[in-house]
Amino acid sequence: MLRKIKRKIKKNPLDTLLKKAKKENKKTFLLAWNRALGDISLGLFTVVYRIYEYIPDAKITFLIREDLSSAFELLEGTNFIKVSFWQRYVPFDIYHTLNLLNIDHKKYDVIIEKVDPNYWVKWQISTITPKLKWKKDFDLLSDKFNLPKNKIVIALQPSIETKHSPWREYPIKYFKELFSKAHKDIVFVLLGTENKEKFDFANILDLRRETTLLEALSILKNRCDYFISLDSGLLSLFYYLEIDCPMKLIALWGSQDVGVIKQNVKSPNKNLMYLPLVFENGLQNLKPNELIKEIYPLDIENFLKENNQTSLVEKFKNFSIPKKKKILKEIFSLNLDVLKKQKDFKLFNKKDREVLDSSTIKPLDTSKKANEKDLKKGEKTLKKQKVALIILAAGQGTRLGFDKAKGLFKVCNKTLFEHLLDKIKSKQEKLNIKLYLSIMTSEINQREIINFFEKNKNFGFEKDQIDFFKQPSAPFLDEKGSWITDNDKILKAPDGNGSIFKSFCESNIFFKYKTKKIKYISTVPIDNPLLDPFDDAFIGFHVNNKSDVTIKCIKRKSLDEKQGAIGLQDGKIKIIEYIHLNKNLNFQKLNFKFSNSGIYLINLETFQKIKDIELKYQFVKKRVKNGSDIFGFKAESFIFEGFEYIGKVNTMLADFDNFYAPLKDKTSLQNIEKLLLLEKTTSNVLK
Repeated sequence: MLRKIKRKIKKNPLDTLLKKAKKENKKTFLLAWNRALGDISLGLFTVVYRIYEYIPDAKITFLIREDLSSAFELLEGTNFIKVSFWQRYVPFDIYHTLNLLNIDHKKYDVIIEKVDPNYWVKWQISTITPKLKWKKDFDLLSDKFNLPKNKIVIALQPSIETKHSPWREYPIKYFKELFSKAHKDIVFVLLGTENKEKFDFANILDLRRETTLLEALSILKNRCDYFISLDSGLLSLFYYLEIDCPMKLIALWGSQDVGVIKQNVKSPNKNLMYLPLVFENGLQNLKPNELIKEIYPLDIENFLKENNQTSLVEKFKNFSIPKKKKILKEIFSLNLDVLKKQKDFKLFNKKDREVLDSSTIKPLDTSKKANEKDLKKGEKTLKKQKVALIILAAGQGTRLGFDKAKGLFKVCNKTLFEHLLDKIKSKQEKLNIKLYLSIMTSEINQREIINFFEKNKNFGFEKDQIDFFKQPSAPFLDEKGSWITDNDKILKAPDGNGSIFKSFCESNIFFKYKTKKIKYISTVPIDNPLLDPFDDAFIGFHVNNKSDVTIKCIKRKSLDEKQGAIGLQDGKIKIIEYIHLNKNLNFQKLNFKFSNSGIYLINLETFQKIKDIELKYQFVKKRVKNGSDIFGFKAESFIFEGFEYIGKVNTMLADFDNFYAPLKDKTSLQNIEKLLLLEKTTSNVLK
């Protein structure tokens, strides 16, 4: 008890050490690690993360036990030195070890012999998502193992493989019962470093002690459909791999106060369907019959029924095994939060497409413009590096006849991304500052966008200036609410920009910006190449008015223009999306004066406040893919639906011609090209 009190009062030892190292310009670090495998992701990742926060150009080396080397290959930004004579649970002296290895300890500015992540970075729980780096070469490691392709492959680790916490084990007799009762289509692949217990079953492929750690991870990633795991180092490493791997992970827990479940953050693998089964009074209470319900085929049949896909149940039963495996991957990659919304589609259909109630809404009468004082405040705020940027770029260029990410569409020989990046560079040069930006992508375009930036070497920006995070996707539904498929793939599209709050906070970018003391987020769409992503006047207006959110608005030209109108509801700003304006005749009688430009200034803390709120959503009808005549419905929420849950929402009126030229379809392209050429000419004259 006294130790806990002291720790609460005392300053964090790691932060104290790093502050001192930064002050003394110390950059080379040596840390010793001779403990558990699972702590590499659950503790050491954040220790490394913290070191780089204080000292971005640090050089970090770990002195490690030899059998940990494979796991340390996954810890990005570090080097390691293997010590062949170290043994787990056996004390060591780091200076004596270095001497035996003929390494001069003076090579390192800072040497940390006893790393204590459980204390030093305890604050990371529910905050940081550990991310382990998977190299493409590792995928080849599974090729040497002859795993069946005509079976549903379930990997299983039958032992925790440690002398600690035997309550984490699952009874061996239950595993045997599971193997004996499993469906004939299943083969179980046993993984691990211990094979004391023998299993004599025809549906078992025993690879215990036959693989390295990286080989086991490669098998999981590339060859398995399910993974049933106890609380182990293998589980902790696989869960935090930064990969796109559709799979169902069933984790058996004897406590909620350990490992991955205690960390309480989602896996960076957004295609992982994760099912934690927790039994505080002992895993012997999880009977095999209950576990069988969570694996093929019962889990899939129940899942399809729960999500109103009963027509697919019988079809699935008759599919070949290879086709079933494809469908499994499609199902496991679905976002459960989105599916929960999609269940309401039949109800939505019966309502004949819900119409927004207009009785409590009235037009916004006035909106102020920024002044000289706001302009100066904005420039001052930017110079203090208090503002970062999020670019909303999850969509495709379907309406432009462009089968790629919309941000890659070219206008005046430059992509939409490049138009914004050029403006950011100019702002950096003008103010002599370093600006940070994040790009919200989606499942359908993230890899394409990241490849584009990597190919162009981040367009001259430093690596830590640009981050990417992915929003969820929603399956397209037909009129009956069935998923629309094409070549065994469930067709999906981003679930609306309202998911920005949760997606941003679940990435580590929110914490990164908070640590850098960034306070405000400029949020802009990718489709408007004329906008200023770091608008000094807009930023200053927001700060001077002490708002939580500021909406940049424009004067409305007509009711039928395809832009959300700005009104008031119960004294608060309310954006009415244009699809509602045409549905409700009462809205047509109201004289809305202002339109939403889709450009916002949002306080960083506002994201945290909204992230767990389930925003209102609607089903929108869209073309399922470029060149297709098929249309489908999907659930979408809008970013402005979150504004009703926060304090002060304000608007700032801006001149339409100075910044507003959204590229929605080909009809607007010619006008935008003229405006960009005019902007370039004006800029050259000013220079």
